[in-house]
Amino acid sequence: MKFGMDFSAPPRPPARAPACHTPVARFGNAPLFRAGRLGVFALLLWSVCLLMPATAMAQTLDAYRLGPGDRLKVTVFDHPRSSGDFELDSLGTISYPLLGRVEARGQTIVELQEFLRSELDKKYIVNPRVSVEVLNYRPFYIYGEVNRAGSYPYVIGLTVRRAVAIAGGFTRRAREGSAELVREGTEGTIKLTKEIDDNVLPGDIVRVQRRLF
Repeated sequence: MKFGMDFSAPPRPPARAPACHTPVARFGNAPLFRAGRLGVFALLLWSVCLLMPATAMAQTLDAYRLGPGDRLKVTVFDHPRSSGDFELDSLGTISYPLLGRVEARGQTIVELQEFLRSELDKKYIVNPRVSVEVLNYRPFYIYGEVNRAGSYPYVIGLTVRRAVAIAGGFTRRAREGSAELVREGTEGTIKLTKEIDDNVLPGDIVRVQRRLF
């Protein structure tokens, strides 16, 4: 039997593993969400939402029909003399080497590209590779209850709201929720009612109406 007090050091607690913190995605100094399966899903969904307007606009321009004032770049690979820049004249035609006057008005880029490829293949170049792209779109027009009515250069991603901003904004009497739009279609001009964030295409005529009260 032992008597007296035990002055030895108390046993140390078992070592604890360092805390594992889940990384936090941040925008600037503000946390957005914690990483993990849910965070990755949220990031993907956020990216898709950001890309949707741009994708929709690209699809709209893919279906866009050419008109007077559009300026094109035509490339026939390995044939520089058949390549160049061309602007649609008032009749909607371009003066193209070898083929003469080509009716481009009312065609999409893909349709014109295929037409040039087919005609060159028939007469001059065996199995040509042809690319057509728009260098400059024709202007759009806006009038009515805006501060600076007129024609303006077209910019990618143009909406009714942005068109109004370019034209100096609404007047005090403007109907701000929508606008009337005249667009040239394959069978003539058509009249549309567009909401404030709907797309505007090259050559469109936007009319901002006066509110009823």
